Amino acid sequence: MIPAFAPFLALRYLLTRPIMLLGIAGVAFAVWAMLLVDAVFSGFVAEIHRDVQNSTSPLLVTDLPHDTGYERLQKALEADPDVGEGHTAPRLRHYGILQGRRDSRLRVASSEVDWDHMAGGFALLLGIDPERERRVTALADWLPAANDKYRARHEPPMPEPRVLQESDPARLQRLLLPDSTEYAARRRAGLPRPDSLADFHSEWPGVLFSWRRRYYLPWLQYGDPIDLLSAGFPTTQSADQGLRPTKVRLAFAGFFRTGHRLFDEATAMVPIETLRTQLGHDLDDPGSIDLVTDIAVLPKSGLSDAQLQRCQARLQAAVQALLPAGSKPCSVLDWRQQNGVFLSAVAHEHKLMQFVLFVVMLVAAFVIYAVLHMMVVQKVRDIGVMAAIGGAPFGIGLVFLCCGLVVGLCGITLGTIAGVLSARWLNPVNDWLTANFGVELFPRQLFDLDAVPCHLTHDWIAATAGGALLLCLLVALVPARAAARWHPVAALAHE
Repeated sequence: MIPAFAPFLALRYLLTRPIMLLGIAGVAFAVWAMLLVDAVFSGFVAEIHRDVQNSTSPLLVTDLPHDTGYERLQKALEADPDVGEGHTAPRLRHYGILQGRRDSRLRVASSEVDWDHMAGGFALLLGIDPERERRVTALADWLPAANDKYRARHEPPMPEPRVLQESDPARLQRLLLPDSTEYAARRRAGLPRPDSLADFHSEWPGVLFSWRRRYYLPWLQYGDPIDLLSAGFPTTQSADQGLRPTKVRLAFAGFFRTGHRLFDEATAMVPIETLRTQLGHDLDDPGSIDLVTDIAVLPKSGLSDAQLQRCQARLQAAVQALLPAGSKPCSVLDWRQQNGVFLSAVAHEHKLMQFVLFVVMLVAAFVIYAVLHMMVVQKVRDIGVMAAIGGAPFGIGLVFLCCGLVVGLCGITLGTIAGVLSARWLNPVNDWLTANFGVELFPRQLFDLDAVPCHLTHDWIAATAGGALLLCLLVALVPARAAARWHPVAALAHE
């Protein structure tokens, strides 16, 4: 049974001590910060996961030995009941330097091709088979997504790329642009061409740039010539086993955007046959192989995590059985495993941020402790009077525990309301500040976002409010226990 005097005396103490507002404000701020900051960070994490998944194949066969061919592995992979025919795509990873013609006004200087660490036009080349790649990944959406980004930033979009709409499979495989587009580009660059367009056919394979390069190549037009400089080891035994430099002329075929910043920054996509030729495996050479470094795989939809893991194990075993004896184990990775280091770093930062917010809550709880401890020290004689007239130690301690509970509840209520409203109106307020004062609370362009993501869940609201209340009660329990332990005579004689 709760002593009747405890809540009434606690309320009287609270109303006569304005310093309690400091404790309420501290708890409210801590709860508000935990809700809003975690909601924004959770939104960023959700966006990162979505973009990473969008840029990554559902499954990827990788860690293949050098000079691995695609056709044999394709049959084994597509024979799996959870994959099916046509749901694999060959990939060839290599490195090169992209450079424009230096003897024309359309040259691409090193500083223009650069993006952060890619000095000298260096890029990660991803050789793809466009027809197969768009069956496995969202390649068909990556090109219009770049223009959608420009429109969102109120920037003029470029004409829609049409290389993936080519009806001729042979032209699609090489990402060839329309004859008229390449003919116009040759005329702008002063390169050889027939007198009549009717006598001309496109010859340059297409290259797809990340949308971020547009800001460094604002004048770039479809069809403009781009030289790809690369190197590879000879495929036949010869006296000279050094690197063999290669050069091929490409045509700019469009910008793409996956949303995954690490992928977009460094990658340029080229036809896989073009890259194979550079590495000494030309399609017309009888001794060449359909070289791959990875194979993207699209499993059937609706698989559970357990079914997907069993599918990965089967695919790994099927591929390993076809590799040369003594080969290192290959890997079959899902989209999370393909980006394990990056996603682990993001998860670690999320946990670290939550720890920092918990420290903020501890500081607010310490304010409650300090205020209640000061109240106990100043109310020692009142404690003695309550004990002398028959107040039990439990009831005396309950007075101060109720003070802490009321302070905590008020702070939690205000903080929760402020956090929910802040999450709801974050983007409108951010837009208003940007439009009227040029100030952004969250720079969206820095994080490649059209709006600040905010993901506030009921579970997190309940967990934050419950944890804050429990912490307030724990810190209030210390001064309450100290008050209950005062002896009546000692309390009355206390100066």
